[in-house]
Amino acid sequence: MASSRKSAAAEADPLYRRFAATAAATLKPGTAVTLALSGGLDSVVLLDLLWRYRCATPFPLAAFHFHHGLNPQADHWLSYCRELCARLAVPFSCGHARLTRQPGDSLEALAREARYAALAELDCDYIALAHHGDDQAETVLYRLLRGAGPHGAAAMLPLRPFAAGCQLWRPLLAEPRTVLADYAALRGLGWIEDDSNASLDYDRNYLRHQVMPVLQARFPAAAATLARNAQHFAEAAGLLDELAKADAGSTDPHSPDATLPLSLLTDLSLARQRNLLRWFLARRADLHPDTSQLNELLRQLLSARADAVLAVRLGGWMAHSYRGLLYLEPRAEAIPTIEPAWADGATLAPPSWPGRLSWSPAADGIAAHWLPGLEMRPREGGERLRLRSDGPSRLLKHLLQEAGIPPWRRGGWPLLWQGEVLVAVPGVAIAAACRNSTGAGWQPIWQWGRGNI
Repeated sequence: MASSRKSAAAEADPLYRRFAATAAATLKPGTAVTLALSGGLDSVVLLDLLWRYRCATPFPLAAFHFHHGLNPQADHWLSYCRELCARLAVPFSCGHARLTRQPGDSLEALAREARYAALAELDCDYIALAHHGDDQAETVLYRLLRGAGPHGAAAMLPLRPFAAGCQLWRPLLAEPRTVLADYAALRGLGWIEDDSNASLDYDRNYLRHQVMPVLQARFPAAAATLARNAQHFAEAAGLLDELAKADAGSTDPHSPDATLPLSLLTDLSLARQRNLLRWFLARRADLHPDTSQLNELLRQLLSARADAVLAVRLGGWMAHSYRGLLYLEPRAEAIPTIEPAWADGATLAPPSWPGRLSWSPAADGIAAHWLPGLEMRPREGGERLRLRSDGPSRLLKHLLQEAGIPPWRRGGWPLLWQGEVLVAVPGVAIAAACRNSTGAGWQPIWQWGRGNI
């Protein structure tokens, strides 16, 4: 009896009751949740809320910490998060940043991209993020000052699709930070402080420490009003997305090799051209360029000659136009030589290669005795392939052109070698001397693209 009274008292605080109601409406039985745990006040509060809810309604709960390596205290933060989760019996994992900064890159943006890329690899149904109402207000103000349209000003959504089969969940988005601080005091929680949060060198910190207090002194409900406006912008953005989807016709930006026909843009008004292009960039690669970037990309797409090959950098992506189509692909990486295992239906997706290799039996495929010891190498230039035993060897450059392979993909297209013999170019051609003549052969199939590409 005493135990039940204690439990009831522990659950009497308003924040937990609101969170429990949100969780009950969001999480189905058995739903797996992973918390993005920084160790700061906000994520520690959310960890405690999730832990309490798990005690009342069991579900798979884990925590993930991303080590950016940008602060001397980063190792301490990692240890703190690991120990905190151990005390609560919450499974813990971590990831480490490997940031490669190039001229013009924003370190903050690179760290954010690396963090979300790591989160996308997690195996769960929901990734819980501890953004709160003050974060939402700052995000709206920050994006408005940068000239964001309705999509940008809609700021963060409480729930949105993320990686395959996973959603980002922000259950505290309607809560002011003061409520989280009061809850932490009530529960006796500890957390770590990131000293960089006080630095006014960062725009977000400047808004938080210098601008928002002035606004709230004059307009006490400023934070709540800005956060509420995010909902209005989200509704407007949803209507614009519906219009873009109608203008896109059969284009599916989520398909493995999606492209946008430039012919779809030519008959639209300028506002609808921008809207369609913005929709495709966001759905295809989660890209949200500012107005000047979007206008410049649109100008180049519509003014380029029909035979021109366009290449425009957008963050970690490249926008290409080729034969009347817009492509979006990650920036190229160094590609290593590997040995591709072969078997019926087997698929190989090497980390540094921009695609996947698979095999299928085919009467005119590679003869079996050419397969052991086969190597997959990138192009070096000047390679030749003989397609007919009685014909001349052909430059690989010309074969790739005839196959319609876009120019920027040719350097990352795999070549299958046996020693010094070029055996095949998957999806393009097989050397005549290596092609099967009796029995079963194997056809290499190359699918360009990684992740959601």
